[in-house]
Amino acid sequence: MRLPDADDAIQKGSLPMNRRLKRIWLVLLALLMCLGAAATRWVQPEPEQPEPEKQPADSASVQVFPGQNGRWGARAANGRTLIEPTWYYLRIMSDTVLIARSSDGKKDCFGLIRSNGEVLVPFIYSAFAPVSGLQDVWKASFTENGRQYYHLYHEDGTRWSDEAWESCSFEDGILTAAFGKECFTGVLNDREIDWESWSSEYPVGLHRLTMQFSGGVLHRLPQISTLRQLGECAAAYLRNLFVTHEPPDATLLSAEENGSLRAAFRNRYANCRLRSAEIVRVHRRETDALPSYAVQMHVTYERSGQGNGLEVIETSMMLTVSRNADGAYIYSGFTDARQSAAA
Repeated sequence: MRLPDADDAIQKGSLPMNRRLKRIWLVLLALLMCLGAAATRWVQPEPEQPEPEKQPADSASVQVFPGQNGRWGARAANGRTLIEPTWYYLRIMSDTVLIARSSDGKKDCFGLIRSNGEVLVPFIYSAFAPVSGLQDVWKASFTENGRQYYHLYHEDGTRWSDEAWESCSFEDGILTAAFGKECFTGVLNDREIDWESWSSEYPVGLHRLTMQFSGGVLHRLPQISTLRQLGECAAAYLRNLFVTHEPPDATLLSAEENGSLRAAFRNRYANCRLRSAEIVRVHRRETDALPSYAVQMHVTYERSGQGNGLEVIETSMMLTVSRNADGAYIYSGFTDARQSAAA
């Protein structure tokens, strides 16, 4: 038998068939290569990426955004939503704290929330505003009994002081605040206020008892809250001397000094009227008992003499104020340098 030669293959049309088979094999080979590459890519691990909820928010780039409902939310730099758009107003205070506004339809109130939406400061304020020149200090205003007051907040949402002031301003980094008859000046230092001066006054009839301390003297004195109480006690005692001319209630006098304190009112100040009074020194007495303070006052008063003449008297008075077992302030001693010299 003779094998078919090329001429026979050409004659019988086998050459086109071989070409078709070759093309099919090439297509299959290309398909297999593509499948292999895809499989290799599928099994090869991708570089590990943190899940969106695990990625730390780039706090410096936290942004507020409006929602379709017209309210506001906040998101991080990576696009992760931190706060859903449920707030009427949002403003960034710091990397982790935002100012938010709540409304009951009649009144808008502002408070502070964390970047996760948790309420940090209740919604009691009418406004928050940054203090010019101080990046981390905000002034918050609120109204109570028809009067406006202010708090100071650090950018992390903590208050610089629990004191509320009727006025509050900064100039050249110096804080000036006032409440009633009290006036403060100080500087913000880390997380607290270093008071440089403090003054106050208390009514004594038509006149005033004043008190003012500053600098190192103020720093060596008891806390301002204690000074305030001592000022109230001293003013009340002067009212007894020069206005009512009656001794204080027995409950305000120490048992040991009750007699001597009452003796000060026996005709000594019956015809006397106060002109001026100032607390010039406060000193805590070293005792093993409860706290006791010596309050020195420079006092000017007038006394009616024979006929129509008036005698003007300047003197130094020393009032000792102690705290009893119940924590109340009581009078435990009193001297008048002028009266003592005349005795």
